[in-house]
Amino acid sequence: MKKLIKLLAKVLIAFLGVWCVCASLAALYGVSLYFPFYITDGVEIPYHRLLALRVTILLTFAYYSLKYLISESRQLYPIQFLDTILKIYFCSALVIGIRLEVAASEFMVLILFLLMAIVTHVVSRPKLRRFYYSKFSD
Repeated sequence: MKKLIKLLAKVLIAFLGVWCVCASLAALYGVSLYFPFYITDGVEIPYHRLLALRVTILLTFAYYSLKYLISESRQLYPIQFLDTILKIYFCSALVIGIRLEVAASEFMVLILFLLMAIVTHVVSRPKLRRFYYSKFSD
């Protein structure tokens, strides 16, 4: 089961990585590509999505600033950073979507982000350790 979850996480992360590169390259040529597969030529990205991204960036910076102040030498893996971003984006986009009364189809996109956040959360958890394990105990 763990191998299946890891494989699913790698496929999702690969998909997100390829999508991000494609969206970045498309932006250089004046084409807006926003999640999941909306391609527009010259039309701006909806305001609520830009606002959700802005809030996500700010809250992520604030979170890691606070985390640095509390425990500055703690190691962070890329999957943990991605997990944090996805969770904060889901929460901020949900709140902004409710406040701005966006279309119901926008909430379907959030379900995809929630699923990705769940998968990255499961994969990024530290392995459980048996501190008091002895090979002589039952």
